[in-house]
Amino acid sequence: MTESSSTLILDYEKVNFSKKETEKRQQEAEGLEERPGWLPDGWIMEINLGGDGTIYRYYTSPLSGLTFTMKSEVLEYLFSGMDERFLESKNYAAHNKLVMTHEWLPNDWLIEIRAGGENTDKMFKFYVYPPAGVRLFSKEDVLTYINKCKITPFDTNGQCDTRTKDNILANVEFNPHSLPKGWVKELVFRKTKDAVRKDPYYTDPVSNYSFRTRRSAMLFVQTGKVPRRAFIQRTSVHDLYSFEKSADLHESLRKRLYFTPTTNRRPRGSLKSKKSSLREEILSDEESSYSSEDDDFFDDSSDSSNEIGRNKVQVAKATRKPRKVMSLNDIKRPVGRPRKQPNETKGKQCDAEIKRESES
Repeated sequence: MTESSSTLILDYEKVNFSKKETEKRQQEAEGLEERPGWLPDGWIMEINLGGDGTIYRYYTSPLSGLTFTMKSEVLEYLFSGMDERFLESKNYAAHNKLVMTHEWLPNDWLIEIRAGGENTDKMFKFYVYPPAGVRLFSKEDVLTYINKCKITPFDTNGQCDTRTKDNILANVEFNPHSLPKGWVKELVFRKTKDAVRKDPYYTDPVSNYSFRTRRSAMLFVQTGKVPRRAFIQRTSVHDLYSFEKSADLHESLRKRLYFTPTTNRRPRGSLKSKKSSLREEILSDEESSYSSEDDDFFDDSSDSSNEIGRNKVQVAKATRKPRKVMSLNDIKRPVGRPRKQPNETKGKQCDAEIKRESES
């Protein structure tokens, strides 16, 4: 009876101690909710208390929505000027036709561009929700699905086949994750010899620069420096897909549907391996000035350089002295018995005997 009562007392003390410890931690957390002076106005600060008593702080930018956990990260972000670039991108997006006409489209929805028409001279726009596998044809159909969870059937009068992936030209996503508002991600579909290749492009609405990876796009947003592989498309994604339902197929999109094999070019290194040293000296200066983007010019100029090399070789052959050919009768041979070679072992024995006699 005594043991059971002592056990109950210990359990009660343990529970009471845990309650006091929890209340103490909560009071400490409430005291830490005071905003630090270095945090700019408008930033959101959240404090969470872990199960082991660890305090976690989160600082969120109101413009970019990016969240940080350390003061050094926040200060680095502020000095990088990212907030200014996010704000500039947001202002440009407010006047961008493609972004504004699709501002109603919920997150995780894409627009799908397909080729169609009797002569594949049209392009059609569909709204796709990948998590549910839903494809709709108009804004009204999308809003009906969102509000009533009802899929509205559509008909393109047989102009566009949605049962195959062979006629997909691109998937377009607005406001990709971690990028400023107004940015557009375009996933381009291209026919290859054996399959379909998918190439992503991230386009900035302010500078119209396109980036091949999300990492390079984020690097541009963070630093403002344009990476080496960034480029400006001849026809911007904002101009290509600003139509409703269907439009004439743009010429720049037609080549995505067909595979065009490239001719195999002869590598530049093979010229040196097949030509003489004289031709190497003639062509070395010219080859050193060619860049990787001048293959066409290289092929055109190779004919003239080959002709110059052949002329030099012919001149060298014409001025070279003829080689004298000797017959077997002209070769002098030694006459008589060959000289007898001394025996090395006998010579060594004689040297040993002479050495012994001298020592005695």
